[in-house]
Amino acid sequence: MKEVYSGIEDVYGIDPDKKALEKNMIIKNKIVGSADKIPFADNFFDLVILTWVMEHLDNPDRIFREIYRVLKPEGKIIFLTPNIWNYNVWIIRVIPNIFHKSLVSYFYNRQEDDTYPKKYMLNSIRKIDETLSPIGLKKNQIILNGDPSYISFNKPLFRFACLIEKLLDRKSFNFAKVHIIGIYQK
Repeated sequence: MKEVYSGIEDVYGIDPDKKALEKNMIIKNKIVGSADKIPFADNFFDLVILTWVMEHLDNPDRIFREIYRVLKPEGKIIFLTPNIWNYNVWIIRVIPNIFHKSLVSYFYNRQEDDTYPKKYMLNSIRKIDETLSPIGLKKNQIILNGDPSYISFNKPLFRFACLIEKLLDRKSFNFAKVHIIGIYQK
């Protein structure tokens, strides 16, 4: 079987949060920086992956122009982000950012410094395509994925979340699944 990449030496992680980078035990090449000024040459990367990033962006257009710049021809972007049409995002948007750190710590047992303000400027399929297509990125695939775990704090809530997911599996409600997974190509 052919390897997808030549090795861990070819993987880079860029994050403005130095502590978050230091906690990452998988990525060897860690760079404290911002996606709006990526410290690499044009056409450097075959693949850029963004997981749980797009909901935090202040200026998605500028950032994706920069990602486009560092992608090689035919290079791909793969992303995973919350869907603005999902009830979980509605709940999160109703709660002021000032309370997010303590709530995430309490409900999900994550450290408070592992919570960042959400902007939700690029969290619908329409908005993603309206932003990425004019830059020159072509949509390869969009997947809407469900996940009942967000509100599964006990058995009754888990069962309720599973019922919601069954409803969202129906074609007419599928647009509201919690995750958008996308692949775009230069």
